[in-house]
Amino acid sequence: MKYVRLGRTGLKVSEYCMGADNFGDQTDEPTALRMMARAVEAGVNFIDTANSYVGGRSEEIVGRFLRGRRHDIVLATKCRSKAGPGLHDIGLSRKAVMKAVEDSLRRLQTDFVDLYQAHNFDPDTPIDETLRAFDDLVHQGKVRYIGCSNFAGYQLARSLWMSDKHGLARFDSVQPRYNLLYRHPELEVLPLCAEEKVGVIVYSPMAGGFLMGKHRREGPQPGTRFADIFRAHQFYRRTYWHDAAFTAVERFLEVAKRHSVTPFQLGTGWVRKNPVITALIVGARNEEQLESNLRDWELPAPPGALAEADQVADWHHATSPLIV
Repeated sequence: MKYVRLGRTGLKVSEYCMGADNFGDQTDEPTALRMMARAVEAGVNFIDTANSYVGGRSEEIVGRFLRGRRHDIVLATKCRSKAGPGLHDIGLSRKAVMKAVEDSLRRLQTDFVDLYQAHNFDPDTPIDETLRAFDDLVHQGKVRYIGCSNFAGYQLARSLWMSDKHGLARFDSVQPRYNLLYRHPELEVLPLCAEEKVGVIVYSPMAGGFLMGKHRREGPQPGTRFADIFRAHQFYRRTYWHDAAFTAVERFLEVAKRHSVTPFQLGTGWVRKNPVITALIVGARNEEQLESNLRDWELPAPPGALAEADQVADWHHATSPLIV
């Protein structure tokens, strides 16, 4: 397992980040605990969750796993998404942030979070209010580093400028969705991160499983993670469920077969070859899938396969702001 610095910080994280968004839902607690233990055994030291995942259950399960090994794990969680019935159980106001971090620390059974992230941009709260709240958490020792997720390029740029102007803790990482079928971050976010030395933690590198080739145009395969996402979010339907994406997947699978690599090797390898990328959040529903992911992670696709994969999707369509 390779370890890299998170942005310009001295924090070392594994390139493979264990995604915990389905713990307590598709993955029950005993299985999730065994999976995290196996991932750590394989060298993973980075776990990502959020206060809104499975109504807080994900954080609770991760918290029980951390007992006795807290300082061996780089723990990342998030706030901003709705995490309760209260008026301030959502958003990035100072009141919401302060409540969210205390709730997360309680569920995670820890005194601090290594990487605390704004899950989405909050248009109802001035970014300087959010950054001042995050800065206070850093000074209080409850948070070590801060980051953001799903920020547009201009939102991240303005946040970095605000931190520089007021001497506040700055976002040392961003968490964008990025894969062969969704390359929009290449337009602004990735160039900005390269210039400002902001770490990039990619989620959905396999397009929610779409690149595995399991689905057909008539609908998602029942019982899969993508089927749940597909029902819940029209955004994924607009992004992936169209002829251009299906054609790209067919070409992608042909490349994988021709080079004798798995779709996972090719899809994650394509993301990993970008020098701006720090880590990939990789989820798994069960132990069998985790073992397959860990095995394939250590067997990267050859450069020729990655070069061919780069051409399977219409780059303009995959980066078009119209699908954001």
